[in-house]
Amino acid sequence: MSKIVITGINGGIGRALAQEFLNKGLRVVGVDLAPSGPEGLEYFQLDVTDEPKALATYQKIHEAHPDIVYWCNNAGIAVLGPFLDVSAADFNKVMAVNLIAVITATRFWLEVFNRKGGCVINMSSAAGVIPSGDMSSYVASKHAVIGFTRAVQLELEARKSFASTCLVVPGFVQTDIMQVGSQYGLPEKIKSIASTPESCAREIVAGVMKGEREIIPTLSGKVMTGLYRYLPFGHELARTVYQKARKLKT
Repeated sequence: MSKIVITGINGGIGRALAQEFLNKGLRVVGVDLAPSGPEGLEYFQLDVTDEPKALATYQKIHEAHPDIVYWCNNAGIAVLGPFLDVSAADFNKVMAVNLIAVITATRFWLEVFNRKGGCVINMSSAAGVIPSGDMSSYVASKHAVIGFTRAVQLELEARKSFASTCLVVPGFVQTDIMQVGSQYGLPEKIKSIASTPESCAREIVAGVMKGEREIIPTLSGKVMTGLYRYLPFGHELARTVYQKARKLKT
């Protein structure tokens, strides 16, 4: 039976991914910071930003489950607020979870998968394509995940490696990370266009099982990233949306 390990499994998308992969017949192993994970799943408590412990845990997981074929870097956090109001420590924490931990895990598992085959799934966001104010650390980390994953995939393809990556770029999803209604979170009206974690997970899993290298789940993700990338006024659109969102909240 093929296996997948999902970090951040206690979050909305993490739990939904776990259930959807289970529905497809895969065995799921969970990793998260909390003392316990979803009932019925093998679980490892881990702070993914603690590199020595992370690498030791990854080695333990690999030894216990040599048949893992997917590793999903799903863990992520956001600290919202204007850049100059966010402390350096908070900014760096976001980068540590959303980017550095992703790089550490990607390196470990690609070395494993390079020998036998497998795929590292890296979760970015539409915020990795479209800049938005009041979330500079999140935007920076997710932009970096996109560039990093694409660059690594080019190398793997050139070397005809057995390993691969899959980049996932969701739009609005109904999770705590959106911080809807908070001072710098997304406005309440966004809820009407946000996808559920379950529908997002279905799109992701379908793409992963087809071997897709880039997946843009959710209608909002497809629309927003498409407009920003392909229309000449994409940056102006991002500015207008941000300014309008702030007015909606006042």
